[in-house]
Amino acid sequence: MDNYVNYRYRDFQNQSFQNEFPKGEEKKADFTGSRLKSCDFRGTNLAGADFSETAIGQDKQNFQKQIMQMSLHVILGIPLGLLSWFSGRLVLVGCGGEVANPYGWMTNPFVWMFAFATAAAMSQRRLFYIYMGLIGLMVIAAINSTALMVVGIGVMIAAFVMSLFGLYLGYKKGAIAVGMVWVAVAVSSAISAGYSWIKYREIHYAILFAVLAILPAVLATRAFNLHFAKVKMSAMTSFHGADLENARFVNSYLENCDFLDTNLQGVDWYGAAFKNCKFPKGFSMDVNEAIARHPEANPELEQLAATN
Repeated sequence: MDNYVNYRYRDFQNQSFQNEFPKGEEKKADFTGSRLKSCDFRGTNLAGADFSETAIGQDKQNFQKQIMQMSLHVILGIPLGLLSWFSGRLVLVGCGGEVANPYGWMTNPFVWMFAFATAAAMSQRRLFYIYMGLIGLMVIAAINSTALMVVGIGVMIAAFVMSLFGLYLGYKKGAIAVGMVWVAVAVSSAISAGYSWIKYREIHYAILFAVLAILPAVLATRAFNLHFAKVKMSAMTSFHGADLENARFVNSYLENCDFLDTNLQGVDWYGAAFKNCKFPKGFSMDVNEAIARHPEANPELEQLAATN
């Protein structure tokens, strides 16, 4: 049968099934006896799916990893944001001197490029090694002006590519460090708006910079939210918004599961054990009705499993 998906007695960790079981497609999912840790079933169509004898819970190792990475982003991201804001507003004057300028952030693209590249390096171990290697090359090449020029060009190109990856990372996957750099951009633009109005009474420039501050603020918020969501997802297996009508969780062990906004009509919970699970508001598992059915094998899925 083409719509039968056999995942019986398998292990899944940190895997998303959103694309495999989208709403609108009729598939018979059979996860009997499987172990599911920190998996993502949000918004899926799992009507009639069989999760009997499954162990569903949290991938503790990945959760700890995500917590450590988020802590690193907070500890290093805040100074990175402050440093990029402070450096971005400096402009050259006279013979090598520098002075703070409320509009200086627009004339220092390299500051933001290296800030986003640094944020990207904090998010990916491989990029971090490349980043540190490039810094090492710069130090070594400093003893020779010709070598420094060549290596410097290479480092600039690499930093530009890494900064683009940092932008992508913050927008698509979330990264607190990237968000902090966006906050620095937003604050810089907001200061320019205030300075234009208070100092020069130029309302059109004040409005322009105020509007320009909105986009980085939105991008910063997105980067923060996606990072927090990633940590949250590692702490549980989520069925949020899924359709589990007539699904079976017979003799299953469910820990740290999210069933909020999930269709649980007709679900067979016979013999299931729960720990730290979230259910829709007002949902109640009546012992005499909701989980009192006999845990006989699901004949339809058993027959499909035997022929696949």
